[in-house]
Amino acid sequence: MKEFRLQPKILFGEDSLDYLKTLEYKKVMIVTDEVMTQLKLTDFITNNLSSSTEVKIFNKVEPNPSMQTIENGLKDFIDFEPQCVIALGGGSPIDACKAILYFAYELYKKLKVNKKVFFIAVPTTSGTGSEVTSYSVVTKGEHKIALADEKMLPDVALLNTVFLNGLPAKVVADTGMDVLTHSIEAYVSTNANPFSSSFAMKSIKLIFENLVAHYNDRKIQGPKENVQFASCLAGIAFDNSSLGINHSIAHTVGAKFHIAHGRANAIIMPYVIEVNTEANRKYFEISRELGLPSDTIEEGKYSLLSFVRILKEKLAVEKSLKDYGVDFEAFKREIPSMLEDIKKDICTQYNPNKLTDEEYVRLLLKIYFGE
Repeated sequence: MKEFRLQPKILFGEDSLDYLKTLEYKKVMIVTDEVMTQLKLTDFITNNLSSSTEVKIFNKVEPNPSMQTIENGLKDFIDFEPQCVIALGGGSPIDACKAILYFAYELYKKLKVNKKVFFIAVPTTSGTGSEVTSYSVVTKGEHKIALADEKMLPDVALLNTVFLNGLPAKVVADTGMDVLTHSIEAYVSTNANPFSSSFAMKSIKLIFENLVAHYNDRKIQGPKENVQFASCLAGIAFDNSSLGINHSIAHTVGAKFHIAHGRANAIIMPYVIEVNTEANRKYFEISRELGLPSDTIEEGKYSLLSFVRILKEKLAVEKSLKDYGVDFEAFKREIPSMLEDIKKDICTQYNPNKLTDEEYVRLLLKIYFGE
């Protein structure tokens, strides 16, 4: 039996944070990072909670959160015993919060404690879609570990563009390309269905129409809001269809060479589209929906590739890992380890093409050199 899940409840608009005023929980834990507290963006949360609410802020989440950070957050969670947890931030704080909840529930299960904590996710970037997915990615050493469990799905996602006003152009580029990767991979996934595909296609269209405008002027409300919607739509799509090797490769490359996840996805994207020949018709369908030249399947796929390459240039994304500055000798040494990571990654299962080790090595070298 197949399933398409629509969760969490999504609240959006300029007054969406008013929802927090309705909460009656006595103890609320906020999981975020130090930048959020330094910029006082946490005040948007705390100022909307009841004055009688006891609040604990765990703000030690770093980019690509480590297992050590998750353990530290779990200790605070167990000591504080919140009734509600609010994740505030980009993908890293939301993923960290999910992982904390995941291991807390595992602990509850061992102790035979039946307890549910209300979970609210408030994204401050438009990229990961983590506020609407049951996935979390954490880092252990030079490896990224992808977790998937319905227990990590938020109860409520609060979307508000007030958090997007101060984002640097580079962050908009990285997170926006992450959205496009999510939506394209969700659309071509072998596990896709008509429901997930409709969400994915709408996300692709919104990125096509709005990302460059948002990148060029982050103050314009329309493009800013539409890219936020695109991120959320893509999250719903891939949570129901899974992703592909674009993400599997980005996970290992990002962990080993300390590249932001969205930037890694953006660099990798055209090379994965090229190699995924089993998805040629779906790439053609995307081009046709975008109004790109697509008289034939081959032309449609080439048009999509051209769009992605041009978009990367407009967003100042490097063509290759070499252009990014990754040392080739270091890259070459890591190829066997990266190959193992890719094959074990949960995103690989539903990729359109099943690659051999030799094909993966050729692909990795192409991603490195850009040719």
